[in-house]
Amino acid sequence: MIWAALILAVGVIGAAFSIWQHLGLSARARSWANAWNRGGVGEDVVLIHLPCISALAITGSTAFGLVPEQTAAWTIIGGLFLLTCVVYPLLVLLPTPPFIKPKWYRESRPKKRATGKK
Repeated sequence: MIWAALILAVGVIGAAFSIWQHLGLSARARSWANAWNRGGVGEDVVLIHLPCISALAITGSTAFGLVPEQTAAWTIIGGLFLLTCVVYPLLVLLPTPPFIKPKWYRESRPKKRATGKK
C-alpha cells in the first residue's frame, strides 16, 4: 500500500509539472520551447514522455491501491502496461501531432516561407 501511495504521489507531481509546462503561463514554464530544443528531445519529453509516464503511474498505482484482490490489480496493471507498450512507441516514432502541442507553442514557431519557384 505504501508503494502505491508513493507511485501515485510521483505520478501526480509529474502530471502537475507537465500541465504547468504545457500551459506555459510563465517564461520559466515555456523555457523548454527554446529555439535549440524545437522538434528535439525536449519537445518529446514535455509533450509525450512525462504525460505518458505520469498517467501510467497514476492509473497503475490507483488500480493496485484500490483493488484489494491482487489478481484484479495485476490484470489492470498488465493491461495498462500492454497498452503503453503499443501506444508509447508509436508516439515516440511518429512526429508529434499538432493537436498535442500547446497553442502558444504553435503560434511562436517561425512560419515556413513558401517558395514561389515555377
